Amino acid sequence: MVTRYLVTGATGFVGGHLTREILARGGTVTALVRRPGRAGTLRDQGVRVVEGDLATGRGLGEASRGADRVIHLAAVVKARTDAEFWAVNRDGTARLVRALAAMPVPPRLVVCSSLAAAGPARGSGPVSVYGASKLAAEHVVRAYAHRVPAVILRPGIVHGPGEPALVPPLLQMIRLGLVPKPGFGPRRYGMIHVDDLCGALLAAAERGTTVQADDPDAGVHPLSDGVAYRWQDICAAVAEAAGLRAPVVLPVPVSLLAAVAALAHLAGRLPGLSGDVPALNRDKVRELRHADWTCTPAGARHDLGFTPTTSLLDGLEAALRGPTPSEAGSGAVTGQATAP
Repeated sequence: MVTRYLVTGATGFVGGHLTREILARGGTVTALVRRPGRAGTLRDQGVRVVEGDLATGRGLGEASRGADRVIHLAAVVKARTDAEFWAVNRDGTARLVRALAAMPVPPRLVVCSSLAAAGPARGSGPVSVYGASKLAAEHVVRAYAHRVPAVILRPGIVHGPGEPALVPPLLQMIRLGLVPKPGFGPRRYGMIHVDDLCGALLAAAERGTTVQADDPDAGVHPLSDGVAYRWQDICAAVAEAAGLRAPVVLPVPVSLLAAVAALAHLAGRLPGLSGDVPALNRDKVRELRHADWTCTPAGARHDLGFTPTTSLLDGLEAALRGPTPSEAGSGAVTGQATAP
């Protein structure tokens, strides 16, 4: 029996990899796409493309028709205003879940959330607006647990071929021999290769405990390869994968980064200077103030059979060995994909 998937965020980095994996396994994919002009590669692969928008709910009914499984990747990871985060990450998820709940037999839902929803390791919750909006989306999913079976995954930094937000700018700095590090003292991050993340998403689509209204931990799994990487470890691995010398890592006060982000925000509001939201923005600085963004994937290993197979260095070497796949898109739909 062919499994029919609805994927939101299919034109993004993770979505492109996930779509190809579903098709390779013999499934079919419907993609909810906000900008159809970016969906040419999906159509060439045989994906059914439905124009729609989570921010308004347009197209959700048509896209979800006939779906056996739904994997929700679409999210806003950087924005000029707080309202943009809430409009898609919380309210868009609510529209999707309500559309699924209205179906005679709701399909199983897998939500790709973020470590930012939980906050830094040993923390007390999200520290950024992005993280708060992703946690609010999780609350929406939990509120419909009686109707829509769902699993929530919280990946760390996702790396792999076509990743747009971490390795390309980092590689430019490594070539100059100097990379800044936010703050003083150690900074640690959890990472996961995109293929391992896709494997976990598809495993969650088939098995495992689902979220429960009265249990905040049931069906919710943080994801990484299980290693706590220091920032200098990541820099050294990218340098080694590219055949370059490891750079000097220079600590920079977070207060200075906050000042730069504030200036960039003000500049973006000037007439004629608005454009893409910079990677270093005020919301990202809120996350950079914290030193530990790691997790243990023990729950996913036990509940989903999750076993990461690609190390950081192996993944970086494979990504840098050949050309970037154009079909991977340019969106990073993972909470920590752009950190630090």
